[in-house]
Amino acid sequence: MLRLMPELVERLSQLPSGSHCISLHTSPEEAADHAVDFLAGTPPGQAASYWVPDPDLAAKYNLRLETEAPSQVGCVRALAHEQVAPHDGRLRPTTEIVEFVTAHPGGVTGGADTISRHWTRENLPDHLEYEAWFDDQPRKESRFLCPYDLRTLPVELAPRVLRELGTHHTHASLSNSGEPAVRLLQLFIFPTIHDLPPQLHATLGWALAQGYASLPGLEDELVLTAAGETVVRNWSRDAVVDW
Repeated sequence: MLRLMPELVERLSQLPSGSHCISLHTSPEEAADHAVDFLAGTPPGQAASYWVPDPDLAAKYNLRLETEAPSQVGCVRALAHEQVAPHDGRLRPTTEIVEFVTAHPGGVTGGADTISRHWTRENLPDHLEYEAWFDDQPRKESRFLCPYDLRTLPVELAPRVLRELGTHHTHASLSNSGEPAVRLLQLFIFPTIHDLPPQLHATLGWALAQGYASLPGLEDELVLTAAGETVVRNWSRDAVVDW
């Protein structure tokens, strides 16, 4: 099917029905900001569920919802395993996810923050296949969020993986981190420089001027230079993944 570039969304509460959005974060606090804002935008009366890896985190998210989206308190739940599992040789949603979605055929607001906590260089192709499969599922009136922690991306694969993820989502919400590596990597969500939203034009100019990226091909696809790879690698080495 025809793939379109994702539309940049600055407030996840404004994510429309029928969306399959990727959000990028670099800290637990930013992940919580994205989740709570996303849930705050749940259409009135729609079922919502958001899965996180442990009960303590679920409690923290629900506590924030008490002040920011009281009607959604209790919709954040702990999931003791990844949100996908092997099924006939492919990764597919686990029972909890399937039961929730099928119980509400009129549409749901749903998200789960577990994939990037489990991916490795070896299983990345399986996860990307899952995103491609999920993107082709009927969404109707639903809103889905796929959060990814940029700190867990294998450095040498990051540009390719981000570009692939961008092709399988209707919308994208970026990290607000000012880290040069983060600013640089997020450009790769979009296929070419012509697809970049206006909000990223300054970042593109900065990346080219600093020599962190170049445009060697006729299709105007951005690539990391050796200097850019060093920036990303140094940040990834120092970034702390606290679980």
